[in-house]
Amino acid sequence: MAKLKTARLVLAAAIFCLVAACGSLRPALPESPLPASAQRSLMRVTVTSQAYIFHRPWQQRRTATQTAIGAIVAGGRILVTGTMVADQRYIELETLDTQEKQAARVAVVDYEANLALLEPMDKAFLAGRNAFELAPDASLGEMLTVWQVKPNGDVVSSEGQLTSVELGIFSLDQFFLTYRLSSSLQYRFNNVTLPVVRKGALAGLVLRQNSTGQTIEVISTPVIRHFLTDSQDGTYAGFPTAGFHYGATTDPQLRRYIGLPDGRHGIYVQKVIKGGPADKSGLQAGDVIVQMGDYAITKEGQFEDPLYGRSSLVHLIRTLYHVGDTLNVQVYRQGRMLPIEVVLDHRRPDQYLVPPYQYDQPPAYLIVGGLILQELSMPYLREYGNDWASTAPIDLLYYQQNQDYLNGDQREKIVIISDTIATPYSIGYENLSNLVVTRVNGKSIGKLADVRRALATPLNGFHAIELQQHPKVIYLDPKELPLIHQLISQRYRIPIPPLSP
Repeated sequence: MAKLKTARLVLAAAIFCLVAACGSLRPALPESPLPASAQRSLMRVTVTSQAYIFHRPWQQRRTATQTAIGAIVAGGRILVTGTMVADQRYIELETLDTQEKQAARVAVVDYEANLALLEPMDKAFLAGRNAFELAPDASLGEMLTVWQVKPNGDVVSSEGQLTSVELGIFSLDQFFLTYRLSSSLQYRFNNVTLPVVRKGALAGLVLRQNSTGQTIEVISTPVIRHFLTDSQDGTYAGFPTAGFHYGATTDPQLRRYIGLPDGRHGIYVQKVIKGGPADKSGLQAGDVIVQMGDYAITKEGQFEDPLYGRSSLVHLIRTLYHVGDTLNVQVYRQGRMLPIEVVLDHRRPDQYLVPPYQYDQPPAYLIVGGLILQELSMPYLREYGNDWASTAPIDLLYYQQNQDYLNGDQREKIVIISDTIATPYSIGYENLSNLVVTRVNGKSIGKLADVRRALATPLNGFHAIELQQHPKVIYLDPKELPLIHQLISQRYRIPIPPLSP
């Protein structure tokens, strides 16, 4: 009995020591301290930002502060994720070994690829620091190392095996090549960005850790290489697009409909975006793309990457080519093969009918007699929360989801009455919101600036604002607008943009 009691005490003591040492009984991620020289390749980055409220475009949210561990790269710059610097107000760098601090600015940012380069205000701040070289593209099965930094500046490493290389979602629903490591980060120390290293060279940046905690998604080396290469000449062009939508040719009925012979593979061009690279090259809806450059395209839209095997053609276009490059395409059209040359270009957010993002500048708006007018954008729709695709007004979602199929619409943007400010003059339409403006004073509205021009010429002494939805038309007396705007400015402290063109 005494022996059993002693054994229990020994077991309890062992469990106590294990809990005290590890903090929990869960298996810990292996960590190893790195030499002090590693500190000289990293920089702690603190960013204070303040985003805009698109449903109240004259207001901003409370300031938010985030920290990241940036990687020093060639040219005296620090690489971090792009989301770190969105709507930034102040950026501060801090050395890990000496805790010296310096203000910084954004040199280059790509919000689609989620990458940014920072520069210290005083370039001498990086004197004596070690810049990372970029690692070769990693192969499946290789071990990559995540460098984490403790609050005291010590750098520790955590290894993970590269188990998957495939197209993944970055920020803003953009797709790029992504590394997936079989590992987990037990500590993040609240750092948004962490470098991923391979044999001492930079291999990626941590993008996210999945909810199960067993997979780390990493911005891949090819994407970072493309970004850094594009940034070298001082004129950043962005990642290219070809400007078309496609579908698979796996459906036998579709293959018979388009007359695609057995054994012929490729993708079916569903839509060519007007004014885009594919449109300028002569590519047509109904074409079947069977080859891009040196690569045959499968019926699912993949190509055989020399290193990663079957990969999406999105990776081929966006990462293996640059803006201005010519992509030679082989097309099957009406029973014969045609060569087409597509000069790739970047599609800027302002070139969308519904811009996918807008950072670092306030949203434009007008107030006309209490009506708030602005251009529809993805940031506006995202104000409806994580389920915006089902909770935002269906009339507005229609434009976002079908914008590339509305070429005949002749509108550059969708102007909406987003809300109405309650005043004694807005009785009868005080609850109007999310209405699409089609005409003002008989003039078609294709962007917000058109509203200003149209307001210069009232019809029969009144402004007539025509809408796509009920009540179809709103009439305003131009003589009363100054009084209404003065009331709004005094009562609500809302800035009133000028209505003159």
